[in-house]
Amino acid sequence: MLGNVLAITCAMVWSLSVVLMKISGARIHPLALNLGKNIIGLLLLVLSAIVVEGQVHIPGTRETALLMLSGLLGIGVADGMILRAMQYLHASHVAILECLFAPFVIVLSILFLNEKPTPVMLLGGALIMASLIFVSPKGTIQDHVRPEERRKGILLMSGGLFLVALGIIIIKPLFDSVPLFSLVTLRMVAGVLGSGLIFLFIGDRRARFKEFFTAPHKGILLWGCFLSAYLSIILWVAGYKYLQASVAALLNQTSTIFTVLFAILFLKEKLTRSKVYAILLAMSGAALISLAT
Repeated sequence: MLGNVLAITCAMVWSLSVVLMKISGARIHPLALNLGKNIIGLLLLVLSAIVVEGQVHIPGTRETALLMLSGLLGIGVADGMILRAMQYLHASHVAILECLFAPFVIVLSILFLNEKPTPVMLLGGALIMASLIFVSPKGTIQDHVRPEERRKGILLMSGGLFLVALGIIIIKPLFDSVPLFSLVTLRMVAGVLGSGLIFLFIGDRRARFKEFFTAPHKGILLWGCFLSAYLSIILWVAGYKYLQASVAALLNQTSTIFTVLFAILFLKEKLTRSKVYAILLAMSGAALISLAT
């Protein structure tokens, strides 16, 4: 029960952070936003590890290497791709594309954790994939985004979610041996290093990073950073600690509902018929997979 609560709460917190980032980060370069939020998250995580666990516990060489690889891929690289995708897509579209995450986790859990899907789970995955057909149908989106930009956003979002899934799967066996806050902190160290290295390759870095401090909605930005790089990541990893990877991923999938709801409430997006179809397909698929696990 604890794992279920953690996973669903994570979905709600992450969805709210998506909307806040959409509001506050619209004029901030995504790589600057990624680096800034990761630095804030790391500072809070180090403090939390010291307060809760007495120190940041460093495991063996192999475990530390896996945690660093997980953070590099799942935070440093993936978050930059996802934040970039958010500049091309509506928050509701981001929510629907997030339905790819569960199939990615299921496939990777088969390869690395020896989990075996049932035919019902495969059917559920097919429904989730089918929901993507309705992500950007003609005539449903009244904005300035060009089709090629939307396609770029879809590709970036999909690639980022795959790296996030890979990052959590490779460290699943470590949850019993590494304390929670230390585990999350070490991942974030690699995330900061990765996002920092990638940031070095963009032009006019000083001006880009300055945008993080001159954003017009600083309060919203800080809340978005707190929720995405600290609270949601703790809840997310904790959910995987207490649940099977596939089950945790599917419960996280409820973020689809929360993100669409928050987008309607705060971003004034319209709940079109195509979005309803996509959500129904995606959540039906998630429900089928959940019943089969």
